[in-house]
Amino acid sequence: MARGTRPIEPFPGVGKPWRCRCLTCRLVSRPRYNDVVNKGTGACNRRCRSRKIAEARHLDAAEAVATMVQWGWEPLEDYPGAGKPWTCMCGECGTIKKKRLSHVKRGTGGCTSCSGREITADAARNLMVASDLVPQVAYPGSLQPWLSRCKRCDHLGSPTYAKVRRRGHQCWLCRADKISRALQLDPIEAVARMRECGLVPLVPYPGSIELPWKSRCTVCETVLDPGPRLHNLSGGQGGCAVCAERGINPTLPGYLYLVIHEQHQALKWGIANLENRVAQHRSQGWLLLARWNFDLAGDAWEVERQIKSWVRRRGIPRALDAADMKYGGHTETARTTDISELDLLTYVEDLIRRAPDQLANLAPEHAPHQAAVRRSSAQHG
Repeated sequence: MARGTRPIEPFPGVGKPWRCRCLTCRLVSRPRYNDVVNKGTGACNRRCRSRKIAEARHLDAAEAVATMVQWGWEPLEDYPGAGKPWTCMCGECGTIKKKRLSHVKRGTGGCTSCSGREITADAARNLMVASDLVPQVAYPGSLQPWLSRCKRCDHLGSPTYAKVRRRGHQCWLCRADKISRALQLDPIEAVARMRECGLVPLVPYPGSIELPWKSRCTVCETVLDPGPRLHNLSGGQGGCAVCAERGINPTLPGYLYLVIHEQHQALKWGIANLENRVAQHRSQGWLLLARWNFDLAGDAWEVERQIKSWVRRRGIPRALDAADMKYGGHTETARTTDISELDLLTYVEDLIRRAPDQLANLAPEHAPHQAAVRRSSAQHG
């Protein structure tokens, strides 16, 4: 009773809820004796508690308006009460926003327009254009990719407004060209690099580390045409294919193959001289879809490179990592969710202008893949 509440049931124990009626608001609550007597908490945890909190936070309208004006906001409506949005106008830029008095008093209710943290779509577009980027879609927000066309190289990219504002012009193709120019070599240095890799150039330096350079291997005397790229040689790739340890001899017959893995949902293309290459993949769950034979494995190798370039240009990444493939070849993979077997088959047949020499003869449970292979073959038969 001394705490402003009257018990309406027998005492249950010091740590258990005890039904009582508040002598002020007449509502029933369930405080604990230990909390009220020993810890000093209120006996009524409903209406009386809410009223006390509201009174503690109460601020009369005149004082609230004075606070907002002091912080640079002009109220456009009557004070709605503590904790509620209040329509106000920024005294600096005239922007109308809904602000909470508690945020303003805490120092976190400033004007985002004046601070530069908020920008209009027109202002964002103007900054992009000034940075030689022409937006192709509406402004999506400062941190979202914004489809734009580069005015310098006509490349279509998706930089964010925030990055352009912070760093200026953003274009992947322009950046790649800039890096390529920085990596250019003079002819004497370029020839020296080739000789370090065991290759003798047969024609003058093409002028770029990204262009093939016809050359002759000093080990096996094979003439490489088109030759390797200096860029690849610097990365440890693109040397003499005959001497390479990858197991492909371009001067011998070979074949191009296309396989699919249902569990990984992946397609793979590759080349080989040896018949056991496909058998190795079969042992890991891959199914052969199609095979094209070549008199020279070097021709198959060139087709393989074209396939890889075409797939990656479409923005399709690798489907697997090296750890997923016991016998290698993860760099020549793509997910079936990104490209279908029919699309890949059609591209290869259009590229080499002939149907596969060997078509899949799959079990009934793989009928969809079988149908794709047959459909592609019929179109090019």
